[in-house]
Amino acid sequence: MGKAWLLLVLMALLTAQLAVVDAELVTFRQLFGGSNPDFARGIAVDSSNIYVVGETQSFGPNTPNLFLSIFRLSDNLHRCSVAVDLGSGIFERGWKVAVGGGNVYALGDTNFGPNPPNVLLVKFDTNCNVLGAAVYDIESSDIPGDIAVSDDGSVLYVVGKAADAPFVMAVRTADFSVVWTKFFRVTSGNDFANSVALAGGKLYVTGRTETGDVFVSRFDAGSGNHELSRTFATSQIEEGRGIAVVGGKVYVVAAYEISGNRDFLFMKLDAATLNLEFAKTVGTPSFEDPVSVSVVGGLIYGVGRTDVFGSADAALIAVRPSDGELSHAFVLARDASAQIAQDSASTGSCLIYAGFSDNWPAFYAVLDGLTTGTLSFTIASPTPSIAPLSITPAFPPTTATGFTPTFNSPAAGDAFYSWFCPDNIVVATTTTSTALTTATLSTTVTSVVGSTTTVFDVRTTTITQTSTHFTTSTGSVTVTVTQTQSTTRTETTTITQSTTYSTTYSTTTTLTQSTTTTLSTTTTSTQYFAEPVSTYVVPALLAVIAALLGASLVLGRRRRFPY
Repeated sequence: MGKAWLLLVLMALLTAQLAVVDAELVTFRQLFGGSNPDFARGIAVDSSNIYVVGETQSFGPNTPNLFLSIFRLSDNLHRCSVAVDLGSGIFERGWKVAVGGGNVYALGDTNFGPNPPNVLLVKFDTNCNVLGAAVYDIESSDIPGDIAVSDDGSVLYVVGKAADAPFVMAVRTADFSVVWTKFFRVTSGNDFANSVALAGGKLYVTGRTETGDVFVSRFDAGSGNHELSRTFATSQIEEGRGIAVVGGKVYVVAAYEISGNRDFLFMKLDAATLNLEFAKTVGTPSFEDPVSVSVVGGLIYGVGRTDVFGSADAALIAVRPSDGELSHAFVLARDASAQIAQDSASTGSCLIYAGFSDNWPAFYAVLDGLTTGTLSFTIASPTPSIAPLSITPAFPPTTATGFTPTFNSPAAGDAFYSWFCPDNIVVATTTTSTALTTATLSTTVTSVVGSTTTVFDVRTTTITQTSTHFTTSTGSVTVTVTQTQSTTRTETTTITQSTTYSTTYSTTTTLTQSTTTTLSTTTTSTQYFAEPVSTYVVPALLAVIAALLGASLVLGRRRRFPY
């Protein structure tokens, strides 16, 4: 009974191990939308929820409409979605989202009002109820860039580009009235303001000058007064796309264009002086284009696009904040389909980003073939031309239509968001050693796993265990464990492992088995990212243990019952 009981326990353990073979290392990926194209363009998180805004052509009247979808942070449960419409013949598009003071604020644009497009702000509660909307006609051809909210949730800060200049605007969240608005021309009216961050009562804005240089400007958040600007120029074109301020440092991700190609550019500045501390480029021979920056787990993540697999895919590139050196880079890819990242947010330990996909599911791959470089800039400290503006908002009637999207079922193209947690990155495998002892059976199992390369794969992984054969006349045991891995992405993946099993029974019979397993897949130089090799080794070890104990039972019974 002791041997049989132990065999059953081991088989149960084996079953439990095999049940998690297909578990993914990536935390979460979710597609959502309707029968027509839907685009996620902005994302924000707080301690409770994930907030995604964008444009829907599937839900609400008079599409396209601005939409907000809210998901619970703890388990990604869809809480609510709503489409916002301002009337027949009018479009509404969501671009960015901010959370503060218990409410949610979507920044977008619309053709409502004179001189369209105009800036649109919509206020929601955390149950997707619309609490108000306002339209701001700053000038003709107003393009919203980014939004930030004060710590107490009382003021919104919006940057963007009007026909004649970039603008920065402060708006009261209580009634959408304007606190102040400023045109600012760092070098000319054709400058662009793309991103804003709020820290320590200061606004930090980045974008591009007319001459194709990165600028970073600082304003007093209370008054809107300009304090300091820097421009960073080379003979090529650079454009600031995302800005974050953490620990007295300003981090900018920019596009660096050279010879018709484009790379990610990471910059670190001192918040007090805007002095440059490093400028590093990261890219492949293909096309990379950043859209946002987030600080996650002590790393600086640039999020954007890469064409390295032949289509537009979401790219996540992480550098160290100390020196800007590359930490790692991954791609969310799907064959020839497009996964376009539009915005990112940080939970502190995880990156969450949103965008558009025209197929699903998409999978993470290591972005290899990267080259890095250091840029030397010509740095200037211009005094921007500042012009105050008087803006009166309009308050159009709104129609709010709640909806439930379809999930993970691509139609004409849908919104998506995904988690990426750097603590989950596995870069090595481990050695396992197990000892089992009972009163009636003494069994020692030693395993040595060596010469094992790191393997990444999240496409498809199939583990197959085949025939277990016993030869009782010589007391030898032969166990065949076959592992089959299939992927649909071109890659170079190699697993080489040397495994030794040694089993000793309390009887005079000693059975020893040595097995060397080599699994190799060779195609074209892309590694994939998923479970460590130990995920597969543990079930194999348990299979061998179970097989040997089964053999022991057979041998024992034949000795007692020789017929």
